[in-house]
Amino acid sequence: MIITRNWLQEWIDISEISSEKLLSTLNSIGLEVDAHDKISLPKGVVVGLVKSKRRHENSDHLNVCEVDVGKQSLQIVCGAKNVEAGQYVAVSLIGAVLPSGLEIKPAKLRGVESFGMICSATELGLAKTNDGIMVLDSSIGELVLGKELREYEIFNDDLIEIELTANRGDCLSILGIARDLGAALDL
Repeated sequence: MIITRNWLQEWIDISEISSEKLLSTLNSIGLEVDAHDKISLPKGVVVGLVKSKRRHENSDHLNVCEVDVGKQSLQIVCGAKNVEAGQYVAVSLIGAVLPSGLEIKPAKLRGVESFGMICSATELGLAKTNDGIMVLDSSIGELVLGKELREYEIFNDDLIEIELTANRGDCLSILGIARDLGAALDL
């Protein structure tokens, strides 16, 4: 079973509990922690709004987008099929270094300049959610143009995988795990 700190926080107040204490407590109450990963996004990845999209003159699969990133509008060439005007998207600005090691630099794609990159979830080191770019909505919080995605709580979380035994059916939900943690931590 996979849980996150944010999900647990919805049920019990663990804001003062360190990740290490949380993991050791889970293990001590019989909920074996199988894996633990920290979700964090690179610097320089911000919320952008695709203001316009037009077909690239020299390509069948590229689009030229005007993207508002708060303080400025950028021209970005994008090859994703699902990019549309009016979408809030994750934009890597010039100088950002993605988890793959790719550094974003000004580029010229088939004769058109591009000043950033509209990113997919996998390019940001997240799980694949769809084919194409990652479209943002208010489920991550208030969308503020130019705000770094790493500032949103959902993108700064601990992902915890618990190995459950057959006799722990009571912990097949976040509520069940939160109840056991609450008892163990006296919350």
